[in-house]
Amino acid sequence: MNLSSILLFVISKMNGQRTLNAGLHLLRGKKSGQTLTDVEYFNVKPFFAILPKLEETTYTKAIDKLLDSGLIIQDEKFIKLTEEGSKSIKDLPDFHFRGWDYRGREMIFFGRIALLVQTLSYVRKGEFSFNPIQKDRDIQIFVKRFLERQPIIDPGFAKQIGDELKKAVLKSGMSDIQKYIFVCRLTGKTETAKTWDQLSSELEMGTEALRLQFIESLHRLLPIVEDSDEFSFLNKIAFGIKVHSYLTDSAMHTKRLFDQGHSMASIASIRKLKMSTIEDHIIEMAMNDKRFPVTHFVSEELIHAVVSKSLELGTKRLKLLKDEFETLSYFELRLILTAYKEVE
Repeated sequence: MNLSSILLFVISKMNGQRTLNAGLHLLRGKKSGQTLTDVEYFNVKPFFAILPKLEETTYTKAIDKLLDSGLIIQDEKFIKLTEEGSKSIKDLPDFHFRGWDYRGREMIFFGRIALLVQTLSYVRKGEFSFNPIQKDRDIQIFVKRFLERQPIIDPGFAKQIGDELKKAVLKSGMSDIQKYIFVCRLTGKTETAKTWDQLSSELEMGTEALRLQFIESLHRLLPIVEDSDEFSFLNKIAFGIKVHSYLTDSAMHTKRLFDQGHSMASIASIRKLKMSTIEDHIIEMAMNDKRFPVTHFVSEELIHAVVSKSLELGTKRLKLLKDEFETLSYFELRLILTAYKEVE
């Protein structure tokens, strides 16, 4: 698994219907109306925000690699697979990301674990003063509060935490390489976490591929911890990591007004926002609520007509659908495509 293989998979989902940077926005977790709707249209939620700090140069290199190898081509401004690329899809590994659920917050979870492991390792040796591996103040405060009422000088407590962690890692389905990376990123009294460069040299893998393996390993581990009663301590460490509301704060504000019966124009006026922003919020709400009243905006007949045409043409490109349904606005078309799965 590497960045190019993930991009090849994402491009296969958006095949020929999105431009070069759609994948970059997806992996960074851009909260624009277009990216949020792409997530739903093309079934790529697992990859949303898995690399929030992905640099454009790194992304471009991965795309160039796919272009040079003849797996993708750029047709005008759209990216699509070649015949060779279509054949290569079946050779891709299974991906186990949960980007839509964690959105980069998995690193906070690991930061808490890393500091907890380091603290207990030093305390077991009778040392209560050390340089914390985690500099993030929020993580430090979280771990300090977690340990406040725990018997941290009791060796049995550290063993309980260690046993939970080992059991959860084994149950997570992490690959051997992912387990190794996970352990190597921990620091104790006598062992210091290996840097990405050290791991890269040792495992002969690029740092970007290593990070992707690490992120996927956390996305495998977190659901195991969250969904089981076996991991009482780790469950507390995972507190607040999974996204509870899939709406942005601004969309949530719009939703409150919408639920109170305000029209879109009224909401735009109250919030002093552009109508296009309110439209994005409505799309976001429809994406995340299966009971959202789409027919409040467009008739059921038109929903079926647009979906049928979309299937007939094999496209979700708004421009092409707009040519077919001139009386519908782009907002209405986007809303219908958001409801696509419900109609399908």
